[in-house]
Amino acid sequence: MPALSRKAILKRLDDKSLYVGPLLTSKQIGDASIDLRVGNIALIARARGISHVDPRAYLEDQGPVHAYERIRRQKLERHDVPFGEPILIHPGQLTLVPTLEWVEMPDKLMGQVTARSSWAREGLNIATATLINPGYRGIITLELSNLGQIPIQVYPGMCVAQISFHTVEYPGFSREQASQFQLSFEPQPGNIADKKKRDDAFIPQVKRVKSRR
Repeated sequence: MPALSRKAILKRLDDKSLYVGPLLTSKQIGDASIDLRVGNIALIARARGISHVDPRAYLEDQGPVHAYERIRRQKLERHDVPFGEPILIHPGQLTLVPTLEWVEMPDKLMGQVTARSSWAREGLNIATATLINPGYRGIITLELSNLGQIPIQVYPGMCVAQISFHTVEYPGFSREQASQFQLSFEPQPGNIADKKKRDDAFIPQVKRVKSRR
């Protein structure tokens, strides 16, 4: 799948068949990618009493919804970070941050997100979920991890990642197949027990405990 050049990206931005914004400067558009800025929210992964990640906790029909939400919130600590304040990422830590930019992908393009090389050489890594599906609309969640041995500070508004665009050879985008993160306005924890893909069929059922009244 060939990547779009700067000229092709500019053409699509101009004819509105691709949207990435706000772009604060034209220098965010490189030879074959667009730089992405850190937004103002940080979800920091914390242990806080959780010994491990268990997919059963993500099966909403296996227990009260409030227990499901409690586990998700207990694992991720949310911070609003104003401009000028740092987000400190310790070695081995996972931090979810939104992009400042909103992205609207056409049906015939997919995106690939990577760390900018200057930050990657400091140990900052975009951990996972680097593919942006055709038809996606929303912010992009950057899953930042520190692979180095010293803490790294990033500030909202800084360009730490980049997205390149690739044509899809046989487009067949379906709204039914849309990402669980479609129309995200801020980072969201994912659901690793994917019922649409029948992952739940392989997860042992949680034994319900009947309450006594």
